[in-house]
Amino acid sequence: MKSISQRLLRGGVTAVIGRSAVAVGVVLVNALVARLLSPEDTGLFMLALSMVTVAAVVADFGFGKTLLRIIPDAIASGDNVRAQSHIQRVFLAGVLTIFATALVLVSPFGVWIAGKLSHGSSLGELMPLVALWLIVTVVISLLAETCRGFHHIAAAIFYGGALTGLGNILIVSFVLGITGYTSATITLKQVIGLFILAGFFLAVLALLGLLKWLRTWGVSTDRSIKQLFIMAWPFWISSLALILLTHAEIWILGYLRSPEEVAIFALVAKLALLVSFPLVIVNSVLPPLISELYAKENIKKMERMLRISAGLTTLCSSVIFLILLIFGNGLLSFLFGDYYSGNRNMMMVLAVGWLFHVWAGSGGFVLNMTDNQRSAMIINLVAGFLTLLAGLWLTSLYGGLGMAIASSSGLILVNVFMLLVIRYKLNIRIYAGLSGLHDLKEELIKRRQARQQRATD
Repeated sequence: MKSISQRLLRGGVTAVIGRSAVAVGVVLVNALVARLLSPEDTGLFMLALSMVTVAAVVADFGFGKTLLRIIPDAIASGDNVRAQSHIQRVFLAGVLTIFATALVLVSPFGVWIAGKLSHGSSLGELMPLVALWLIVTVVISLLAETCRGFHHIAAAIFYGGALTGLGNILIVSFVLGITGYTSATITLKQVIGLFILAGFFLAVLALLGLLKWLRTWGVSTDRSIKQLFIMAWPFWISSLALILLTHAEIWILGYLRSPEEVAIFALVAKLALLVSFPLVIVNSVLPPLISELYAKENIKKMERMLRISAGLTTLCSSVIFLILLIFGNGLLSFLFGDYYSGNRNMMMVLAVGWLFHVWAGSGGFVLNMTDNQRSAMIINLVAGFLTLLAGLWLTSLYGGLGMAIASSSGLILVNVFMLLVIRYKLNIRIYAGLSGLHDLKEELIKRRQARQQRATD
C-alpha cells in the first residue's frame, strides 16, 4: 500500500486537474443557462437546482459520509469483507430513502413548497422532473463517495452530483453550447430534462461498474440495516444543517423576493464560491487519509497534513479573492450578461466568508472522520438556525445584499465553532499554517534517495 504522502500527492494532482475542469465547467454551464433563459426562468432553474441539492442530502441520509468513514478504516485493517458489506447495505437502504424523498417532492406538500418559493405554479409543475433529477443525482453521488472511499479520486470527480460531476458538466455544457451557437431556443423544462438524461446515463455506467465490482468480491451476509441508520443519522443531521445553511439563502430570497432577484443572487454566489475551489480540491483527497491516520492513532501527522493543506489552499484562494475584487463587475457582465453586472459588493461579501472557510481548513471532515460527527451536527444546527433568522431579517431589509451578509456570517460562525471543538476534542490545530512543511520535504527527499539507491542496486 502506498504511503500517506504518496497518495496525498497523487490524489492531489488528480484532484487539481479534475476539480479545475469542474470549476470551469460549472461557471460555463451557469453562464449558458443565464444567456439561454430569461432572468425569471434562470431564477426558477436555480430554485429547482437548490431543491434537488437539498433533497439529495435528505435522501442520502448520511450514507455517503459513512462510506468515507468505513471503507478506508476497513482497508487499513485488511478487512475487505467489512467494506463490501457496508457498500451493499448503503445502496440497499439508499433505495428506500431515495424513493421516499422523491415521493415527497411530487406530493401536494412538495408542490406547495415550490409554489411558495416561486410565487406561482411554474416551479410546482416541474416537480416530477425535479424528483427524477433527484433520483439520478443521489445514485451517482453515492457511487462517487464509494470511489473516494477507495481513494479512486478520478472516478469520484467524474460522477459527482447534480452540478458537481465532471461527466454531467461535460454532457450538459456541450449540448447547451451547441444550442447557443446555433441560436436555437430552449425551455426551462428542456434544460432540466437535459440534466436528467445526462445523470441517467452516468448512473447506468456507475451501477454497472459497481455491480461488476461487488460480483467480483462475492456476496456478504451482513444485512444490519439498523446499525447503518444508527451510524448515519448524525452525519445526516450535520450535512442537512450545513446544506440548509448554504441553500437557505436561495429559498429565503425565493420566498421574499422575485425569481429575477434569485437569479442574480444565485449566479453571483456561484462566482464567489470559486474562492473555496482550492479547499474543494483538497477535500477530494483528505477524508480517507484522515480516517486512516485516526485509525492508526497518528494524530500529529494528521495535524501537519491538515495545516499544510490549509496554508497552501489559503494562498491560492487569496489570489482568486483578489481577482474577483478587481475584476468582479466585468466578470459578471462577461459571463452572465449585462443584466447581472453591478453586483460586486454582494459577491465580495460572500467571498469573505468563503476565504475564512478556506483558512479554517477541513473542520467538517475532521470531525466526521474522527468519530465526532455529533459535535459537527450540533455546530451546524446551531449556526444554521442563527443564519436562518438573520437571513430572514436582513433579506427583508436589504434584499440580496442582506442575505449575503447573513450567509457569510453564518459560514464564519460554523468554522469558528469547529476550530474550537477540534482543539478541545483532539488537541490539534487545523487552520492555515506551514508548520510541518519542512518535515514533509525531508520525508519526500528520503523517499527519493531510497528509490535512487534501489535503482543503483
